Amino acid sequence: MKIRIYINLAAMEVINHKAFEATCITVILLNSFTLAAEDPASTETSPESKLIEDIFLGLYSIEMVLKILAMGFLLNQGAYLRDSWNILDFIIVGSAYLTIFNDLFAEKKPKINGEEEEGLSLNSLRAFRVLRPLRAITSIKGLRVLVLSVLSALPLLKDTMIVLIFFFLIFAIAAT
Repeated sequence: MKIRIYINLAAMEVINHKAFEATCITVILLNSFTLAAEDPASTETSPESKLIEDIFLGLYSIEMVLKILAMGFLLNQGAYLRDSWNILDFIIVGSAYLTIFNDLFAEKKPKINGEEEEGLSLNSLRAFRVLRPLRAITSIKGLRVLVLSVLSALPLLKDTMIVLIFFFLIFAIAAT
C-alpha cells in the first residue's frame, strides 16, 4: 500500500514540474511538424515515418501513464478520465494502439485479383493523429480558457450564423 502512495506522489511531482509541461508542448509541436511534412494522399508509409510515429506514440503513452498514476484513472475525485480533455487524449492514444494491434494480428486472406484482402481495416483511425495537436490545449492553461470561452460563445452566435447562411444561399442561387 505504501509503495502505491510513493508512486502516486512521485508521478504527481513529475507531472507538476515545469520541465514536464515544456517537454509535452515540445513533443506536441514536433509531432505537428512531422504530420505537416507527411503526404496525406500517400497510402504507403515509409519505415522512417513509422518509426517516428511509434516514438511519438511512446512519448504520449508515457505522459498518459504518468497522469493516470498521479491522478487515478476513473473512480477518485480529479481522476484522469473525469476531465473531458483527458478523455480526448485517451481516445487519440487508444486509437493509435488499436491500429497497431490490428496490424499485428490481422489475418491476410488469399490474393484475389492479385491483391491481398484484410479482414478488418482500422486504417481510418489513423486520422485521429490529426487531433494530437489539440493535446496542447490540455498543457497550456491559457489556451484551455480561450478555447472554452470560444465554445461557450458559439450558442450566442446562432442567429448570426443563420443570417449568414441565408445570405450565402441567396448569393449561391444568384451566381448560378
